[in-house]
Amino acid sequence: MKLLDRYIAGAMVKGTGVALLVIMGLTMFFSIIEEIDKLGEGSYTVSKMLEYVVLTLPRGVYELFPTAALVGGLTGMGALAVNGELVAMRAGGFSVWRIVRSVLQAGLVLLVLVVVFGEGLAPATEPYAQRLRAGALERHVTFMGREGAWIRDESRYVYVNKVLDNDTLADVKVLEFDASRQLISSTHADTASYRGGRWILHNMRQTLFSGDVVTARVEKTFTLPALLPPELINVVVLKPENMSVEDIRQFLVYLKDNGLETQVYRYALYSRFVTPVSVLLMLFISVPFVFGSLRSKGTGQRFMFGIIVGLGFYLVNQLANQAGQVYGWDPLLVSIVPGMVVLLAGIWSLRRV
Repeated sequence: MKLLDRYIAGAMVKGTGVALLVIMGLTMFFSIIEEIDKLGEGSYTVSKMLEYVVLTLPRGVYELFPTAALVGGLTGMGALAVNGELVAMRAGGFSVWRIVRSVLQAGLVLLVLVVVFGEGLAPATEPYAQRLRAGALERHVTFMGREGAWIRDESRYVYVNKVLDNDTLADVKVLEFDASRQLISSTHADTASYRGGRWILHNMRQTLFSGDVVTARVEKTFTLPALLPPELINVVVLKPENMSVEDIRQFLVYLKDNGLETQVYRYALYSRFVTPVSVLLMLFISVPFVFGSLRSKGTGQRFMFGIIVGLGFYLVNQLANQAGQVYGWDPLLVSIVPGMVVLLAGIWSLRRV
């Protein structure tokens, strides 16, 4: 039994590896197409563009790993079916469910790879990639990381500790200097929101420096007529879907402690668990397809079918998350329902084999 388990696992891992290489190539190709129109801006050269694309690759691989697993399952199991090996296994007493067990055991190996990409590589390379790109495009980013971002805006230096959404910041500091580089004001706000082309600071504390005179002021709300645009904030901060589980957890604690909205980060947190489970799910549903309608199909047809179904599942998950955030649906429910539907469909299909 263990020999057959290893044989099936080898076919699964090999098929998934080939599929992953193809998907990585496609991901890099479309990333280059997306970035190529930025060439020539600032110091954004071909080498920096390629470095940025490579550094963002782990994120793309992590998101599309379930698709690669499905394609790998279809091609790996399909090869065994074409060679008559699956028939021989069943004739030797291997039930369909026993084959499923062997496939899922192979999935545990792939699960480790998913966690490596999602919790190790992507959170480590994504901030550096965004900093590299922003700096090359002359976005005046001086630092970015877990501790926030320092951004230069003409005579101001703006520190952003946390980004709550596209137009709301938390823990904002603004240092303003005169032409001779003397500090003239230091402003701190608990939160800042972008409204009508202006940033509105909430619970603002400001210190003004004029020669030997220091003046302090406190305002519930304070409007800054000109500050960095939200697009620049989006360039330099790490989005929740690209953060590690621990970073998201810490951010959720911060949001809850300050009575702020947590929905976006709850969706991101649940998706970090759903994606690895989706790898096992995709391998699971590959079995009824191989025993059913795809038994006699060629490798190319199985490959394309896996790409279509895998990307379809990915898009459904993304649409469900977006719709859930718009309509205020429960994040946990939205995250697990698509997978549960696929799981039930797979069980139903296997019982008909």
